[in-house]
Amino acid sequence: MNINLKKRINLSLISFLTIGLLSACGQDTKDVSIDETKQETKESSSNLTNSKEKKESKLGSRTNPVPFQKTATVDDEIINDNGDSFKIKLDLTVTEVVRGEAAYNKLYEMNEFNEKAPEGYEWVLTKTKVKLTESETDDLAFLVDGIVNFSMVSENGDIYSGDITATTEPDFSFEMYTGNEKEGYIANLVKTGEKAQLRYENMLDGQVFFNLQ
Repeated sequence: MNINLKKRINLSLISFLTIGLLSACGQDTKDVSIDETKQETKESSSNLTNSKEKKESKLGSRTNPVPFQKTATVDDEIINDNGDSFKIKLDLTVTEVVRGEAAYNKLYEMNEFNEKAPEGYEWVLTKTKVKLTESETDDLAFLVDGIVNFSMVSENGDIYSGDITATTEPDFSFEMYTGNEKEGYIANLVKTGEKAQLRYENMLDGQVFFNLQ
């Protein structure tokens, strides 16, 4: 497989340096909001029951993921070299999902050295848009990366390791200041035909799940 060695090395270094901090951090769902202007106002009694059950799970959690193609406004933070944190808000949207042979065809167009998925697996391409809408500081850039911050979680609870990667064009690895918006494809392998969710995770605090259908 075509592996981005530089990003794999950086990821390993980041994981090593933050392992002590991560051991003390939870995996809580981040604060998320979405535009509900299209929500129906009338529901049957059974739908009301289902709605009540969903409200028990926080929006953006694994059991209540952000709906496909909905924009989630996520509260997050960035930290400077002195350990000072600054609150930010970013918009995340999964705009398109391509799987199987169609996904591999796109990957091949992006880079002819991208290889087919191993037997029993298929490529999933999630076209994702990110925009930094607010920040308490204009001096620090927000970093977001398709390998470091995103992973696939199967319907059976497997967290795909991402050991095998493919090159996308443009590479989903961005440095951005307030007002900047980027979009690109994130490539992952999942078991053939298995439903999965895309998980956004900050290195130190919290996660958000996105539905892919």
